[in-house]
Amino acid sequence: MNSLIRYNKYIIHIVLLAIYILWILNLDYFYPFIRFKSLKLIDIFSLCIQIIPLMLLINDFRFKHISAKIINSIFSLTLSLISIAVAIVILFNISTLNKNEAFMPVHKIMIDSSSVVVYRTNFGTTTDYGIVVRQEKEIIKDILLVKNLLRQDHIYISQ
Repeated sequence: MNSLIRYNKYIIHIVLLAIYILWILNLDYFYPFIRFKSLKLIDIFSLCIQIIPLMLLINDFRFKHISAKIINSIFSLTLSLISIAVAIVILFNISTLNKNEAFMPVHKIMIDSSSVVVYRTNFGTTTDYGIVVRQEKEIIKDILLVKNLLRQDHIYISQ
């Protein structure tokens, strides 16, 4: 097993970097994207992904060429600092955010093998509420393929 890692250190490095980049691209910017049904699983998975830059930094020490070590170390340290900041934000959200108010399903319509779900969301302090309409298809148990259809913020509830 150790020789397998030793001879494939560059491949392992590229795969880890690809997983981290795919996680970044999976944050509502590109369609469709993969989500878990449970918001807690999304947070746990995101925290686990934040370990990848540290693994890249450790893998850097196995490189033979000094220039590759220096470039990858600087890159991995930068990603590690960003990951630490992201992990702090995720942990803060886990401890303070009420998940029921943050992203609450309001209405669901089944269409063939997928569904269209309307969520009421709390986008933050600048808005009262927002609405997100998503098309969701369960590809594996509790893992959804999601496409945002509409995202509208600044929805105020009159009393």
